Amino acid sequence: MRSSRIRRLVIYAGAILLVIWTIVPVYWMANMALMYHEELLSAPAHLVPQQPTLSNFVRLFGFEANGPNGEPLVGIGQAFLVRRGWLNSLIVSMVVTLLTLSIAMPVAYALGRLNFRGRGGLLFGVVSTRAYPPIAVLIPFAYIFQVAGLQGTLVGLMIIYLTITIPLIAWIMSGFFASLPHNMERAARVDGLTRWQTFWRVMLPMAAPGVASCAVIAFLAAWNEFTFSLILNAGSAAQTFPPALSAMFFQISYANEMAAAAFMGIIPPAILALIFQSRIKRLNIADPLA
Repeated sequence: MRSSRIRRLVIYAGAILLVIWTIVPVYWMANMALMYHEELLSAPAHLVPQQPTLSNFVRLFGFEANGPNGEPLVGIGQAFLVRRGWLNSLIVSMVVTLLTLSIAMPVAYALGRLNFRGRGGLLFGVVSTRAYPPIAVLIPFAYIFQVAGLQGTLVGLMIIYLTITIPLIAWIMSGFFASLPHNMERAARVDGLTRWQTFWRVMLPMAAPGVASCAVIAFLAAWNEFTFSLILNAGSAAQTFPPALSAMFFQISYANEMAAAAFMGIIPPAILALIFQSRIKRLNIADPLA
């Protein structure tokens, strides 16, 4: 009895430490983003902004704002690059997520539910495409894109990101589909549904929690990608948010301005995760067609 209590206390303590480890950096970044530069340099550091302000975010969008004493503050010098990169990343990530789910779900269903010759080798091939680092295929992609005129374009980035997300999501969802019960699928086939109708009407609703999780994974993979965008789209109008943010860090910027820019990068993934988390919680997995 005592040992179980100690084990429970250790688990709770570990969970609390994990939450603190995760939340504190995000909180401190938000705290800095809501401060004026003068307050940020004050000692001792303030755990809560004494004069909370959104001026850093306003200036990041290129507008003027008021300082702590009412003096005008001009827009941040790198505002245009960060703003354009943020919008490019949002467009690319949303399109890549939708295309990934549309392509990877039927593939995952076939790999997870159907028995056919070469299935194991095909699954191994899908998984093996994620075994090499992105830099290993950077030169071939750069050459192909230069010849095809895709270098410095959002379409080119989407094509590359799909080569990353489709194998990953197909591999994850193949295991999810394989773990689903077979009775609903058999009943649908007995009722006269085709294989495609069974997948669309029965199996996909049953796999909704996995689809929601994979949507978040695909979005994050495209949103956070840095290497391809930096090398293939450097200096172009199609540069995404991570390279634009890194360029801001290496130029003359105040810490509160950089914190505001970095916090902007958290907003879309956080909203997406919140939406799909609530969706998963509302699902009644015991009744997959509900």
